[in-house]
Amino acid sequence: MKISYIYSRLFFLVLTAICTLPFTSYGQDPHFSQFYASPLNLNPALAGTAAGNYRVSVNYRDQWRGALDNPLKTFGASGDLKHMMNDRQNRPDILAGGFMFFSDQVSDFDLNTNQIALVGAYHKSLSQNYDNYIGIGVQFGLNQKSINYEDLFFQDQFNAIDGFDLQTGELLPANNFAFLDFVVGLNYSTAPRKGVKYYGGVSFAHLSSPNISFYRSDESPNPDLIKENKLHRKLSTYVGASLQTTQALEVQPRALLLLQGPHMEVNLGTNFRHKITERGGTYLHFGPWLRLSRDEESVGVESLVFSVGYEIENFMLGISYDHSVSDLVNDRKGLNALEISISYLGEVDNNDGFCPTF
Repeated sequence: MKISYIYSRLFFLVLTAICTLPFTSYGQDPHFSQFYASPLNLNPALAGTAAGNYRVSVNYRDQWRGALDNPLKTFGASGDLKHMMNDRQNRPDILAGGFMFFSDQVSDFDLNTNQIALVGAYHKSLSQNYDNYIGIGVQFGLNQKSINYEDLFFQDQFNAIDGFDLQTGELLPANNFAFLDFVVGLNYSTAPRKGVKYYGGVSFAHLSSPNISFYRSDESPNPDLIKENKLHRKLSTYVGASLQTTQALEVQPRALLLLQGPHMEVNLGTNFRHKITERGGTYLHFGPWLRLSRDEESVGVESLVFSVGYEIENFMLGISYDHSVSDLVNDRKGLNALEISISYLGEVDNNDGFCPTF
């Protein structure tokens, strides 16, 4: 029995085991539509999977600008590098490390969630040709949440005439706290022949299901208040491919499933990578996407996503726009989002059979 087959079976057995872990949790994470351009936010096992020896990524999401005076904003940045290692059988294993920063802001109340994390990954080569890998990654993060009470108004502050300018009698807790967070993930990739790559993976986030309530402290001013608001454990699983159909065109279908407590989201789509110059590495990326989510009653289409990108040498710029289906069929307007991503690969290696194009 081939060792690559054994590792493949082991990977999918572990993936199945993680999928069956219980989800007992009480909160939901923000996300990027261009999840493939924010790999460390998706799975720590994607550290070191770039075609280059190092990678830097920056993402920005601007959401609901048409409906809110101050839109929801999400910012992410990450970097990772890899080191090639050869075992006794001359298989090129990979050791990788990186960092990730993430910030989610609700401007109306200055409700901010920030995270800084360290990431490590190890990729076991199943062949000597850089074309078959299974990897595991871990992430250790410090999260911080804060809110500005000066922007909040309560009923007892109303002066009965024209404004909320009285003192409040509300007993408010500390407006800033931090907690630790942990993520583990697996990734498998294979390139069975030239121009064809497949990959898939799974990650399990918020392993400790941390308490994110502002009333979490034992020194809370009101002992009768509920002091727990657990953050959902989150399962992220994805599959994708890169198929070279002609010398000038590469098709990249992808699918992502997110499960977090009662919430579910599915992203389905395909990016097309078209070479626009005969010489040099200049490409145009474009593609349609569909997002489905589960509401209180059923699963339905939430948004249509349109993306376009420009790649030149080691640099790539991506822009996407989420158009809410509710804006199309209802009177609600402005529940859309604009997203921008920038990626740079350093010291690119031509042996890229291992690497999905993120």
